[in-house]
Amino acid sequence: MVKIALGILLAGLGLTAASYAGAAAKSAPAAKSDKAAAEQSAPTKPPRVVMFKTNGVEVTVQDYVNFLQRNQAYVQKSMTDEGKAEVIREIIGNQLLKDDIIKKGLAKKEATAAELGEAFQKLAKEHFPLPPMPEEDAVYKYYLDHQNDYGIPEMVRISQIQFRIPDNATPEQKVAARQRAEAALRRLDAGEPFPKLAGELTENPAAKPPQGDIGFLPREGDPWLTEAVRNLKVGERTKVIESPAGYEILMLTDVRKALITPYVNVRDKVIQRMRGAEQAKLRDAYIKDLAKHAKIEIVQEELKPLFPKGVFP
Repeated sequence: MVKIALGILLAGLGLTAASYAGAAAKSAPAAKSDKAAAEQSAPTKPPRVVMFKTNGVEVTVQDYVNFLQRNQAYVQKSMTDEGKAEVIREIIGNQLLKDDIIKKGLAKKEATAAELGEAFQKLAKEHFPLPPMPEEDAVYKYYLDHQNDYGIPEMVRISQIQFRIPDNATPEQKVAARQRAEAALRRLDAGEPFPKLAGELTENPAAKPPQGDIGFLPREGDPWLTEAVRNLKVGERTKVIESPAGYEILMLTDVRKALITPYVNVRDKVIQRMRGAEQAKLRDAYIKDLAKHAKIEIVQEELKPLFPKGVFP
């Protein structure tokens, strides 16, 4: 299991290590002696900070981190607000299903993980079963629509001169970053080599030593990057463009064509994925219905804006 840094996950939650530790500081008694002070300065167990509740069952920051450690596919998602909301819905949904399993007598409250798994299969068979096998034409169409998932998508090699905007930047800081980028563009237009300027000017520390080269990236990856290089040929560069980091000037230096696995080699995987996706829709609808009769409370103020229409709108 990959160990996840707690600080990174707290940052993804919009929390700081200081705010997480604040609960301990507020509740800790005043030191009465040098010995007590020494004991207080020793490493302590992280405080119990409740994020949300489902039918009275509390989920803490540490519970959230533990979930991500067990479910690595959610880690990257959890770094965005939309992804955070998805993770929280998943945790709440699992609790609602567990409560429903116990309510229906399919398992006892103190059931083991294996017993809960068997009970879940019984619940799924009755309320959100695996759908029948899809038609062959539908399977092939799904494959064509998702070819990049079954092989190596087309990759583009990018060199970058990046000008960063800090978090919560002032208008003046944004203007200053744009001006730095425009000044670099003028030097490029005047004939200075892209690698030389990238090594000198880029504000991406990792890209400075290789003179702006950030390697191969999926052409259909981040939407802003896809759009930026859409019409570029090898050796061509963009003007100044906005990016999630601030402002960029990009050069396309190489292209690797896609290597897609033939349909016959992945047909079974495509069918499995299609059926799984349809079952997930049925499961989500079932959870949404359970949520109508459940008590769900978002405790942390930082998380409430993620659900303007409720957790399961």
